[in-house]
Formats: sequence, C-alpha cells, structure tokens
Amino acid sequence: MTPERDIFAEIKKSRHLPKLPQVMLKLIKACNDEKSNTQDLTDIISTDPGLTSKLLQIIGSPYINLPEDVNTIKGAVVYLGLDTIRNIAISSSAMHFFSLAKNLPEFNISRFWFHSYKCGLLAQRLARECGLPNTEEFFLAGLLHDIGRLILIQACPDEYKSILKSADGEEEILVQEMEKFGADAPRVSAWFFRQWNLNPLISGAVMFINEPADKIKSELVQIKVVYMANILANPSALERIPELASFSELPGDLLEEMTTGVEQEVMEMAANLGLKLDQPQGGEDDTAIAGRVRDYSLFYGTLENLLMAKDLDSIMEIVHNGLKIIFDVGRVFFFFPDHKQTLLSGDSWGRDKLHKIVKSIALPMSNRTSLLVRSVKEKKVQCSFRSENKKVQAISDTQIIRLLEADGFYTVPVFSRERVVCLLVMGVDQTAARQMDKDQGLVEVFSRQVGVCMENILFHREYALDMNEKKMEAYATLTNRVVHEINNPIAIIKNYLETLRLKLPDKHPAQEDLSVVGEEMTRVSTLLEDLSVFARPKIGGFEFLDINRFCSRIFDLLKKSFFMSRQIEATMVADPDLPRVKTDGNALKQVLINLFKNAAEAMETGGKIEVRTKFLADSSKIMIDEKKRVPGEIEIQISDNGPGISPEIKNRLFEPYNSSKTGKKNSGLGLAIVHSIVKELNGRITCESREGKGTRFSIFLPVLSGNDDPGSDQ
Repeated sequence: MTPERDIFAEIKKSRHLPKLPQVMLKLIKACNDEKSNTQDLTDIISTDPGLTSKLLQIIGSPYINLPEDVNTIKGAVVYLGLDTIRNIAISSSAMHFFSLAKNLPEFNISRFWFHSYKCGLLAQRLARECGLPNTEEFFLAGLLHDIGRLILIQACPDEYKSILKSADGEEEILVQEMEKFGADAPRVSAWFFRQWNLNPLISGAVMFINEPADKIKSELVQIKVVYMANILANPSALERIPELASFSELPGDLLEEMTTGVEQEVMEMAANLGLKLDQPQGGEDDTAIAGRVRDYSLFYGTLENLLMAKDLDSIMEIVHNGLKIIFDVGRVFFFFPDHKQTLLSGDSWGRDKLHKIVKSIALPMSNRTSLLVRSVKEKKVQCSFRSENKKVQAISDTQIIRLLEADGFYTVPVFSRERVVCLLVMGVDQTAARQMDKDQGLVEVFSRQVGVCMENILFHREYALDMNEKKMEAYATLTNRVVHEINNPIAIIKNYLETLRLKLPDKHPAQEDLSVVGEEMTRVSTLLEDLSVFARPKIGGFEFLDINRFCSRIFDLLKKSFFMSRQIEATMVADPDLPRVKTDGNALKQVLINLFKNAAEAMETGGKIEVRTKFLADSSKIMIDEKKRVPGEIEIQISDNGPGISPEIKNRLFEPYNSSKTGKKNSGLGLAIVHSIVKELNGRITCESREGKGTRFSIFLPVLSGNDDPGSDQ
C-alpha cells in the first residue's frame, strides 16, 4: 500500500472525468419539481453541448412531423416533454459511462453492465417500497455505484490489468486496489459522486457498499437501500435474503420476488442487446457496447413512462416518442380492431399533423391483400419491403405508406393476452426495417409492454361497461321469466275476483274489499307491464329521422305542458351538420320524454335544461380499399343544473328499482327502461353528474341502425 499516492489528483489530471451525469441529475430533479418551468430546463441543457446537439438533432429530423419548425432548445423542450428529455439524458450518460473501460479490453464490460443495471433497478424499486422520494437518485446511485472501478481503469490501465490477472474474486480486487492506489473502487465512486454534488446521503451510501451486514443494521435507510441493492444484484442474492430481511422492514418474499423479476428483466434485455455475460468483451468494440447500452437506457426510460400512462392518448404519445428515439422511426400509426373484428380503425398521437386524417380511415378485416389485416389475423410482424409482400399491394397499403411519408412500413401486433388489441404501423426505410428485424427481440419486448399498459387502461375503461351490460342482461332475463310466471296466477286471481263480485249482492260489505283487492291487482299488472318493457322493449320499424326536428318537437311540447309550470328555462342547441339517422322514432321519443321529465322533476324550485345535438365526426370512417364510408354516430345531450345524483344512486343508475323518488307513481323502472331501449336501438347511454352541480345524459346512436351494412354508401 502506498499512502503517499494521491490517486484523486492523478484522476483529475487525467481529464477523463465524465461530467454529463451531473447534468442528468439536474434534469431529473428539474423534471420532477413542480416548480420547474421550461426556462429552467433550457438553462440546464444549454450547459452541455452534447445534450444540446442530441436534442436539436431529434427535433430537426424531417420525420418528427412537427406542424412548424423548431430550432431552439426551449422549443425542443416544449415539444419533446419532460419524460423524453429525461430519457435522452439518461441514455447519453450511460453511453459515456460505459465507454470508460475502453483502455482495457480484458475487462468484461458486459458482465459489469449486467450487475450495474440490476443494482440500479433494484435500488430504485427498494427506495419506492420504502417510501423514499426522488427514486431516480437511487437508480443513479445503483447504476454508477462501481464507476470508481472504471475510473481507475481509465486512469491506470496497465496497473489495473495486473490486478485483474492476479486477483481471485472481489475481495482480493478491493485489497489490491487499496495497495496500488491508496483507494478502492467504492471510495473512488463516493469521491466522484461528491464532485457531481449528488445528494450526500446517496453518495455516502456507496462508501458502505462492501461493509459487513452487521455494520449496516444501524445505518440510515438510504445507506441500507443501496447496500441491499448491490447484494441482491449478485448471483448469490437469494441465499442472503433472510439476512437482509432481518435489518429492513421489507418482507423476504417481496425481496425475492423483486430480485427474480429484475434478474429476468435484465437477462432478457441483455439477450436482446446481444451482450454475452459469460465472456470478456470478445472483439466487440466499445462504441458498439456503448450504443447498445444507450438503446437500453432509452428503452428502460420509455417502459417506465408507459407504466405511468393514464390513458390511450398518453400511451400513443410515449410510443411515438420512444420509437423515434430508440429505433429512429419517423412516424407511427395505431390501428385498433373493433369488438366484432370487422374493422381496423386508424389513430395517431394528437400532435401529429395528420391526426384527423388518420382517425378518419378504416380497413375492412375482410381484405386479404392488406398487410395490416394480415398482421392482425396472423398475429405476426409484417414489412412492406419483403419480396413476397411486393407482388400484390393493397390500395390501402400504398396510401398508408404515403401518409407515413416513408418508403415503406413495418407492422407490429400488440397483444393483450392472446388477443391483438392494437397494431403499430411504423414508417421506415429499408435500413430501418433491417435494423428492426435485427432487433426483433427488443421490438417484441417493447410491444408486449405496450400491450400490458393498453390492457390495463382498456380493462378499467371497458370492464365497468361490460359488467354493467352483463348485469342488465341478467336483470332482463330474470325479469322476463318472473313476468311470465306471475302473469298466469294474476289472471286467475282477477277471474276469481270478478266471479266473487258477481256471486255477491251489489250492497254486500265484501264488495268494497274486493274492489280494493282488484285495484291492487291492477297496479301489479301495470308494474308487470313496465317490467315487460324493461325486459323486452318494443321496437318498431327503423326509418330515417331528422333528429334536430324530432327533438325540437318533443322539446316544444314539454315546454308548454311541463317546463313552464315548474319555472324551468329550456333551450336547444342543434348541430346544423347532423345527418339523418335511421332509428325507431317512437322508442326514441319514449327515451327523451323520460329523461326530460326526470330532469324537470329533480329541480323543485326551477332551473335550466339544455338539449344539444352533435355529429361525432371522429366516428365516421373511410374504408380505403372499398371506397365506402362508415357513417359514424350522433350524440344527444340532455343537461340540467339541478341537484345532481348521489354516488349511491349513480353507481346503480340504470338498474331496476333504483330511484331517489318516492310515492306510488314511481316504479323505479324509468332509467332501466331507457337503458334497454337505447341498447335495442344499437346505441349507448352515459351519465355524468356531480352533487350540487347538475347532471348530463348523453345518448349515442349510430347513423345507421338495423340490418344495414355499415360499409354501404349513404
């Protein structure tokens, strides 16, 4: 050991210290700080020429599809968003970090990468489980906890080469580092973290990373998190879980699940990146390794963002930006199959300049020549450049390539369990297509993650609707049986009552009692009739109606007979572009009158009611190959500023006998009947309500109903 040696001064003189992680950490903190604004991020990015160049390169790409030119850092920040900025910073940092070992080919950078990324992921997840803030700092600490070793290799490659040849195992390496340099890798890492001005608790934790477990038990939770992550990232991790569980509040089964999950995730990623963990660098140059690590960093950041997505629009934006940065994809469209698997409907993220056009197109699933349809049906990746796909090209394929503004496209099915929920259609050239074929594993992992996130969102969005429909079907089936079974004894009872009345003298005292029983039986019959309407609404012939005129007539009738006496102001806003709708007028009339009266009766001291019609332009689709139009839907809104609906009632709104009204005249079947009728009209009904703020019912009806072909010209 040579105490007089100042290895830190030597490292500083070597001028090989990476500075980008400091910028990255500042960016991460700024992106997570609600008080940060666009100018704050711009100022941070401007201090690093490499990061600035990367951002402007991405934003200046002709494939980014901006509606207007962006040539400033601030414009790039506004356009790309916080998550993408953070991902780019992480990827650039990781690439620079892993290129530090280029002076020593014998060093296994792949195995080092594997351990470091496992440690980073575990540190972040452990911090999250412990409820610690700024978990990205723990990811950085875990990822770079061994950077001191790479710095020593960079500064003293010949001396470190001798250590690798003579040392047997981690403990001997640490001892020889102290003997040769006066500092081992953890000390160099901690010193280096201080140069970056990292959180002192996080940087200090690296100093303890190789200490005995007994010494860690009494330390701060930040130190324990990084220490545990390093142990769990080792091959013998599972053996030490009981020991780690003894000085943390996290249960052993959780630590085991977390460890195996991260192990599988990083192993899969290593395989997809072609990293050979059991061999030295093996001839693959540092630039290639660094590039792959960059891809993984971007990939990891994109997957993290996907997990945070709250709706389909967010997923489409993240996928668009992720594919652009990871695979250099110019533009991506999303095609969703309908429930009946008859149509593929297009979509794109909202800021694409062709968003409205893409949302207006659809493909019939009957088109066997369309590569998009084949990709969904066969559940396979398709590429327009493949020789077998060039022989016969569907009209839709050609037009989609034109819309993508690319030489061709690459399709990737997105699965939810075994069902294709979405098709990614990416604009690519031949070089990009070949690269995606080469990175097929990465593409599949990416699509699976997108599928998981879409499944979660679609499940929450559709589960309640699906369960409600099934519940209403069960109510209707049961009701139909009950009505059928009760009607027969009701008829018999009525006949016996009439017979008894005829047998008794007119002035017999029992006549009055028989009349009361008869009235109650009549009331039961009326209830059964209402139940019959709920179970099986009577729908007549479908005909084309002018919905604006139809609603106006009903509205005017109720204004005079119902609204004025209750001091209710009634208005109507009609969409002049509303098409004629093929539906059953009598059934729709029953629905509207019921909803109008419900709204009026809820406002005992007067109020406002508004009916509004709207053509949903986005629901109209053009089927490219057949040159036909799916005419779409219209919406009828009925709004009031009444007291609103309580959560208890709203949760069971369309169920029979669910009502806040009292009295003999209220059967509690009104909205249940409305729901049944709207369903029979091939439509759907929704309700939005807040107590004290009013209620809005929305009825959605297809422009064409009945047995009409949705693809026919109208």
